Amino acid sequence: MLIRPKRVSRLMMLLAIVLFPSLTLAGIGPALSGLTGSANDATAAFFSPAGITRLEQPEFVFQTIFNLSDSKFGVDDATYDGGDSKSAQTFAVIPGFFYTTPSKYNDRLHFGAALNVPSGIGNDYGSNWAGRYTERRNVLAFVSLSGVAAYEVTDQLSLAAGPYLMYVDEKITTNINNYHESHPDYPDGRVKLEENGVDVGFMLGAMYQFTEATRIALTYRSELKPDLDGTPSFKNLSLVRREELAAIDVLGSKIKVDFTIPQQLQVGLYSDLTDRLALTTDLVWIDMSEFGVTHIDIESVGTSVQSEFRDMYVGTVGLEYKYGKDRAVSLGALYANAATKKSERTFGMPLDRIIGGGVGLSLPISGYLCHFNLNYFDLGKADTSHDGGPLVGDVEGSFDRNFSVMFDIQIRKLL
Repeated sequence: MLIRPKRVSRLMMLLAIVLFPSLTLAGIGPALSGLTGSANDATAAFFSPAGITRLEQPEFVFQTIFNLSDSKFGVDDATYDGGDSKSAQTFAVIPGFFYTTPSKYNDRLHFGAALNVPSGIGNDYGSNWAGRYTERRNVLAFVSLSGVAAYEVTDQLSLAAGPYLMYVDEKITTNINNYHESHPDYPDGRVKLEENGVDVGFMLGAMYQFTEATRIALTYRSELKPDLDGTPSFKNLSLVRREELAAIDVLGSKIKVDFTIPQQLQVGLYSDLTDRLALTTDLVWIDMSEFGVTHIDIESVGTSVQSEFRDMYVGTVGLEYKYGKDRAVSLGALYANAATKKSERTFGMPLDRIIGGGVGLSLPISGYLCHFNLNYFDLGKADTSHDGGPLVGDVEGSFDRNFSVMFDIQIRKLL
């Protein structure tokens, strides 16, 4: 039995899944520059797997990203009062671990492994704003564990392949409108849903060294379909709302969500322009048109859902100036197109265009090779127009502030 369209809209209000392969900075240059082509340390195990053949001895990279985000959504028009969202400043510490080693038995064979947090997103709009029945708070995190084997087919060409596992955890909190003519002043209810799941995919890599100074690399990651499940918990429901939710078997029922994390393709070029100056360019394609919730099941009742995203392209360029042995300064810039249109944008994932820039510094400290990036990302105004019906209400507006500052520390140890 299929859920009727009105019931689907209620479920989507509760299940605003916001998974996004975001642009978390790994062991790369400022503003994601050098993402694919550089392959200068163990972070290549995840971002440029074929490039680990360039690393001549075992090494380990520990990374910590300190991320400060600031956002405030300004409401231009809304069905319900409450006005703008609260000012939300969030701070996150994101670790990463990368290891590579050449084979003891074949100097053309190399291995790598990575444990990192390649993406995440979160929004906290507050409990009293005009769009509280659409989205109140959302926190998403997922963790990747990957392994790779790379082989130098020739002195110029290297190929790589390996599995990667992704664990996903999401927590959603939304207000529920308890208004009814029989009790017009009944306070809002609340629903919380935590879901998690896991899937295993694969990644492929290739690198071609034109000369000692110039190389090109590709990295491909397959799509993932982690099935999330969880049981929503409700608080302060009116009798009318409780009866409505019970009628569609939401109360006390486990909810299962099928969705797709899209495939990705990266291509990057690295070139030493002089003995001291290097240039990197990268292009990343994310198949966002296939992204999103594809099916929702509540017990034996289910419905299909169509994605409303469009493909995303990310371009970066970077310059690095080497001013001494293991010492360098770098600049980077990034641009990514919006993955949604205004009419299709959701508060759970208000994906607008991204413009970023950053500076980097590399130098040895106490026997470790250290790299630091300071980056700024403008996440756009994300103009949004949401039609939620009589209970959820309509909301229209844009972000007055929406940016992220990242300080990235990478510590490299040759073993």
